Amino acid sequence: MTPLRPPSGSVPLAERFWPNVQKTDGCWEWIAGKSKSGYGSLNVAGKRRRAHTVSYEMVNGPVPDGLYLDHICRNRGCVRPDHLRPVTHKQNMEHRDKAASKSLPLGVSRYQKTGKYRARVMHYGVVYFLGQYDTPEEAGAVAAAKRNELFTHNDLDRKTA
Repeated sequence: MTPLRPPSGSVPLAERFWPNVQKTDGCWEWIAGKSKSGYGSLNVAGKRRRAHTVSYEMVNGPVPDGLYLDHICRNRGCVRPDHLRPVTHKQNMEHRDKAASKSLPLGVSRYQKTGKYRARVMHYGVVYFLGQYDTPEEAGAVAAAKRNELFTHNDLDRKTA
């Protein structure tokens, strides 16, 4: 783990970090360098670090071994510590935006033979086929309910339930 203390004689990390943050009532946006995927980044002790991780560690200490930081707000540029939570890889994947289709709800596909909409959910490599429905909304509701049953960090579905 890279220490968050600067070498003696250099500018303290907090003095370099916080001027690059635009605070609002919601997210605190990193306004300096960002990666192609939208995460803020900066150099700390000669190593490139993600800005949200540095922010979290300045306030809460190190991220526990084996865990990742999940942006509860879904904004990769956000460095607000209370918008971040340590999670397992599985939990982080459950909370990510993952809709494969722009026109159909998550977990819904059109079955060409019948013209109906199929609902399905995958969890730990097991595919749960949840039936066929007349509308994509019906199939989407069934898929969301199953995700809420199986997943522990499925915040996106829980907001709409």
